[in-house]
Amino acid sequence: MSTVDASLLNDIQEVNLSYLMLAQRLLRANLAAGMFRLGFDADVAETVLKLSPAQIVKLASSNSVICAFRLNDGQLLSSLTHDVLGGVLQQAHSTILLAQRDIAIA
Repeated sequence: MSTVDASLLNDIQEVNLSYLMLAQRLLRANLAAGMFRLGFDADVAETVLKLSPAQIVKLASSNSVICAFRLNDGQLLSSLTHDVLGGVLQQAHSTILLAQRDIAIA
């Protein structure tokens, strides 16, 4: 394996580990808000909450990114990058647009 490939694999594994740890923290802090922010349904949230540290490390060691980019709609992404009322309502606007999406990401 080349140095570049090894570096990319290491970066993927770091993203996976950070994502899983963040997901557990968000869900433990506030289940409903965490599910909304992560785009998880109840079954996925329950499974992530039950993961032991060893299971998290094992899952994170995958050579594939386990989280998904929720903004896979070009038009939605474009609309989120435009200022709304000079940026005053940008966060609210983003939340409303993302809430309208039917998202169930494992």
